[in-house]
Amino acid sequence: MMGLISPKKIISHMDYDFKRNLILVLATISISLLLLNSESSFSLQEPTKTILTLHKFEDFAFNGGQTITFQGKLTTESGDRIPDAKIIIKNDGPCPENHAIAEDITDKHGRFWIYTITKVWDESYNVIKVHAEFKGNENFLPSTSHAFPIVFYPLHAEICVN
Repeated sequence: MMGLISPKKIISHMDYDFKRNLILVLATISISLLLLNSESSFSLQEPTKTILTLHKFEDFAFNGGQTITFQGKLTTESGDRIPDAKIIIKNDGPCPENHAIAEDITDKHGRFWIYTITKVWDESYNVIKVHAEFKGNENFLPSTSHAFPIVFYPLHAEICVN
C-alpha cells in the first residue's frame, strides 16, 4: 500500500529554479491577499476635483470693528458635499503677511459660515478683495473661490499688524 509523501521529500527533489519561482509566486499571492484584506487607506484613486463657492455679500461696505460673515460651500464637481474641510478666507491686501484673515471647517453639508471682526487690512485704500481657499488633502484637490471686493471704514477699527 502506498503511503503519503512528505512535503520535505517533494521539495528535496525539485530543482533550484522551480523552488525559487514557487517561492516568488507564493510571496506574491500572500502580499496580494494582505493588501486586499487590509483596512488601510491605501488607494490608487486620483484625488477628486472640488468647487469652492464664496457667496456674494448683500452689502460690500463694512464699518471697522464690525462682524463680517463669509458664507459658502465646498463640493465635488459632481455636487457631493465635502464635510470637515478647512476653509481659509484670504485677502489681497498687505496685511497680514500670509493674507489669511479667518478660517473654519465646513459642516456635514459642506457649508461654512466664517466670522471675523473687520480691521484695517490695507491702510492705503480701505478696499480689499477676499476669496476662500481650500488647500486640498489626500482625497480632494485644492480649490479657490472667486474674489469679491469689500470696503471697510476705518473708524473704530483695529489696524492689522504683521
